[in-house]
Amino acid sequence: MFRELTSTELDTLLSSIHREQHFLYYSYLTQRKQNTVHYGHYTDEGELLGVMAYLWGLPFYAFSVYPMKKSFCLRSMLSFMREQLELPKDAVGSFIMNEEEMEVLSSQIEFLKPPKKLLLMKHIHHGALPPEDQRVMRLGAPYFERIESKMKAMQTMAFTKEELCNPFYGVLEQEELIAVGGYHIYSEDYAELGNIGTDEAWRRQGYGKMVCAELTRNGRSVTSNVYLNVIEENVGAIGLYRSIGYEVICNQFIVEFVI
Repeated sequence: MFRELTSTELDTLLSSIHREQHFLYYSYLTQRKQNTVHYGHYTDEGELLGVMAYLWGLPFYAFSVYPMKKSFCLRSMLSFMREQLELPKDAVGSFIMNEEEMEVLSSQIEFLKPPKKLLLMKHIHHGALPPEDQRVMRLGAPYFERIESKMKAMQTMAFTKEELCNPFYGVLEQEELIAVGGYHIYSEDYAELGNIGTDEAWRRQGYGKMVCAELTRNGRSVTSNVYLNVIEENVGAIGLYRSIGYEVICNQFIVEFVI
């Protein structure tokens, strides 16, 4: 049996889920909750076998999955949700799962292309942060159009306009915004850095590190839980994040699949 979860059931899930092992779904239960719908797979006796959620508002079909039992049927859940959400038959979905979930569910996924390894990193070593650099400035409302333009140029698919309510920092050179960064999530519970990039002509000069350090410093001022995701093959970025105090805490995969 498949059905939408109630608010009480979602609260029960939240009280038991491990944020760092189910990082994306945790965000669907908390900071992104108002824009999500959650469906569960139940036995006839009412036991919950697994959950899948959908996030509205992104330019792609954004899902998150939380298997709880090996008998959870992902393929049937996807068919049910496609009908409930009235998605096109040729729609392509996307979600992030950890290694254990990949092992359990991979046989049920029709991959559009090979999954990409994604590392979840957490800021652990506060003493590794470099001193503040005055060239990094907080970007207020007058810069929002330029930030949106940068996000489009960088093809940051996960960026939404609502994230402009979170702090953004950047570096300007001759009035041009050459490096920028912000947060996907910014709360007392946790912060997730994102929307980070440097113009190609200005790379390898330390600007990205400056911005990331300031984002981390500011995030640590509101919560001790500061995270970021990075593609495993992006060795340069991983080295940068390690140099300012981040460590890998969970191995994940970005998965694109046929719904």
